[in-house]
Amino acid sequence: MKRVLVLFVMVAVAFTMISGCACTQDAKKCTELCQAALDKAAQIEQSCAASARAAEASAQRAEAAARRAEAAADKCEQAFKRGLKK
Repeated sequence: MKRVLVLFVMVAVAFTMISGCACTQDAKKCTELCQAALDKAAQIEQSCAASARAAEASAQRAEAAARRAEAAADKCEQAFKRGLKK
């Protein structure tokens, strides 16, 4: 009976060691995949930040153009009113 029990313990230890080695390889693969995902996320974040800066600059240019257009419209309106008074 003791020999059978020892055999079961040895088999259990062997399976535990084998599964431990398999888990190590899986953990390495998982770590590599996670690192790749983090790198890709960082690239996307940088791309989004660059797009946001470009959009902000474009909005500022559009606001400046709108102010210039409004000033030109005011100038035309004043000239038109002066023309009506004559």
